Amino acid sequence: MILISCEEVRRELSNYIDNEVTPEVRARIDEHVRFCPGCKAVYDGVRNVLTLVGSGDIIELPRGFSLRLFERLRAVGDERAFPSPRNMSQNLRAKLDQFVHSEEAGQAEGAHQIPLGITLDSVALGSHLIYFLETDEEFERGVRFLYPGLGRGEHCIVFGHDEAIEKVKNVLRARGFDPDDLVQQLQLTVLRRQSSADGTLSDIADIVRAAVGAGATAVRFLGNLGMGQVALPAGEDDVVDLECRVSSAIQGLPCVIVCMYDVRTLSGRLILNGGLKTHRLAVGREGVRENPYYQPGPDLKTGASSVQ
Repeated sequence: MILISCEEVRRELSNYIDNEVTPEVRARIDEHVRFCPGCKAVYDGVRNVLTLVGSGDIIELPRGFSLRLFERLRAVGDERAFPSPRNMSQNLRAKLDQFVHSEEAGQAEGAHQIPLGITLDSVALGSHLIYFLETDEEFERGVRFLYPGLGRGEHCIVFGHDEAIEKVKNVLRARGFDPDDLVQQLQLTVLRRQSSADGTLSDIADIVRAAVGAGATAVRFLGNLGMGQVALPAGEDDVVDLECRVSSAIQGLPCVIVCMYDVRTLSGRLILNGGLKTHRLAVGREGVRENPYYQPGPDLKTGASSVQ
């Protein structure tokens, strides 16, 4: 087995605890922690912090707690039990930040946001986000967008070509969901890529109205854009048209749209014009960010349809 250094262990600890490392890396960390007292102490400290942060019944952090306070605690204690912010994984830092600010953020606009699922962020209803993928692992990560809504009063829509839809269903099954049963219970809608932009917008409108009328608190729309075995039904220009129009179409609606772009199968033109230029927000491994390539306004092909 290839050895792993203490620095690598401490960098991956939060991902290791969250089960987001490969089996090979997990085995190497297991072996290292067994024989390294220093890394075992760090592991125990990180695990305890994650357990406490994740359980509101156990502790209530004082107002004003921050990573600066965490750094002071580290300075006066055994620093092996507190990884520095530079060496702390993005997951742990994000969880601490989210916990610290959740109460204040929830009071301000919590009723208008939903957890993204892909990352630890919450996003405002009416958001339209881009998520690029090029591996099966990244595909599975994108499907996590659906998890917080299934069986929790929200309605989920899966859109795309047949192969992508089946792949989404397989991911859900692997996570213990039954997609066919969810469809029967009217918690999940499968929308196949077969219409033009006008038809797709109309379909979204109908589903959102029906879901809200049935009591759904929010609608999650997971779009899968890839070529598949069948070409785009109305061509690339129609995809760009749809992406341009959907942002304004969902404004004011209790809906969040995440568009997953499989860069292995799409042209550079479609990635640029359909993806980067039409989505204000982008989802990356480190969280949701403002997309610097977003171009609001009628500079791309647009239409006047609305789902309101």
